[in-house]
Amino acid sequence: MACVSPPELNDRELLTYIDGEADRQVVAHLERCPHCREKSHRLARLQDRLTARLYRITCPSPVELGEYHLGVLPRDQAAAVARHLAECPHCTREVAQLKDYLAELAPALELSPLERIKERARVLVARLVNGGLEAGLLGQPALAPAYAGVRGEEREPYLYQADDIQVAIEIQEDAEQPGRKVLLGLVIGTDTSEVKAHLWQADQRVAVVSVDELGNFVIPDLAPGSYELILSGPEVEIHIQDLQVGTS
Repeated sequence: MACVSPPELNDRELLTYIDGEADRQVVAHLERCPHCREKSHRLARLQDRLTARLYRITCPSPVELGEYHLGVLPRDQAAAVARHLAECPHCTREVAQLKDYLAELAPALELSPLERIKERARVLVARLVNGGLEAGLLGQPALAPAYAGVRGEEREPYLYQADDIQVAIEIQEDAEQPGRKVLLGLVIGTDTSEVKAHLWQADQRVAVVSVDELGNFVIPDLAPGSYELILSGPEVEIHIQDLQVGTS
């Protein structure tokens, strides 16, 4: 199909028609020319697609609006979002919808009684009391009886104190792994039936073991280095920082 009244209309002229700003000559041409009329329809569809893609391109993302509402954005970024919200009804509506949604969701997020107890668990940082203890500390069972046969004279136990809780730590050679160490621990002064010992090094968890009902725990096959030991239970969490394993 060709233009019935050459020259055919160019894109600029067609856009003035699509935007409702065409002069009478352009309108008259389109009324009698199917070719240019179809061309204008194609250009209008293209313009609609581009508009859809660019719609709200300057608006913050839904994630950013959520973080703004929760108050976790950096100060400068939060100020920019606040300025945008003062002018944008779309984003203002989104934030209002998010606020209503979170209000409806809040009852479902309430903690059970057991979870609330766990949330109230004390977090304690233990302090080193001394490093010269005897086995069978304070009348308690000796450290990790199963390992009694591998103990040597490498280092006497360390004693750490956290409120009324004491933790004795002993470092020995690992008899099954030459050049590696064994950490033997004894927890005194708290119920240890649900306590676990987590050993971390450089933000990586190295091991996690259960503490037995007598308070003993054993972590074998350790490379010499500096660690953090965390003893976690339902009511208390004890952190022993900068624990040196076979480094001096």
